[in-house]
Amino acid sequence: MERPNHLNVGKKSTASRATSIAIVVAIHVLAITGLVIALNQGALIKQLQEIKATVDTQKEIPKAPPPPPPDMVKPPPPVAIIPEFSIASAPPPPVTTAPKPPPAPPPPPRPTITNDPLRPIMRTHTIPPYPPISVRLGEQGTVLLEVNITTEGDVDECRVVTSSGSQRLDDAACEWVKARWRWQPPTFEGKKVAVKTRVSMKFDLKDAR
Repeated sequence: MERPNHLNVGKKSTASRATSIAIVVAIHVLAITGLVIALNQGALIKQLQEIKATVDTQKEIPKAPPPPPPDMVKPPPPVAIIPEFSIASAPPPPVTTAPKPPPAPPPPPRPTITNDPLRPIMRTHTIPPYPPISVRLGEQGTVLLEVNITTEGDVDECRVVTSSGSQRLDDAACEWVKARWRWQPPTFEGKKVAVKTRVSMKFDLKDAR
């Protein structure tokens, strides 16, 4: 029977103890390393969260305000469109005019005195008596007469052209001339013709006395 070797036993114990210590140290190192890694991971996560929060904050773009409502433009008033149309009307009936009568022939020209002119018969051209009323009223003046002389030489018409200023003197002159005055009528181509002429008669109060 061999004798136990105490030296070998001591060597083995020392080696086992060193191994145990190394294991414990390694465990502590691993624990510390894990703790450091865990702490670093927490800080990293926190940093990532801060970065994410920063990025998210930057991504928040303020919304633009809504555009203002469009101006309310009042629409123009409606315009009524009247259609144009025309109504064909029947043509007017033809206007019939009565035929114009033929123009009347012009009056024969007044004969021109070429042979014998009008000559008064002086013995008949007298002054009428002065009307008594005109004498009392003091009426006087000259009257101008237009007379128509017939082919017989007497007067058939008398017209006052200019009054003497007294109706009585004008009437007296016309009546006297128609009753008393005579002419030699003019002739045209050997025939007597009627003519008109003018004569004047003066009434003076001196002749009445």
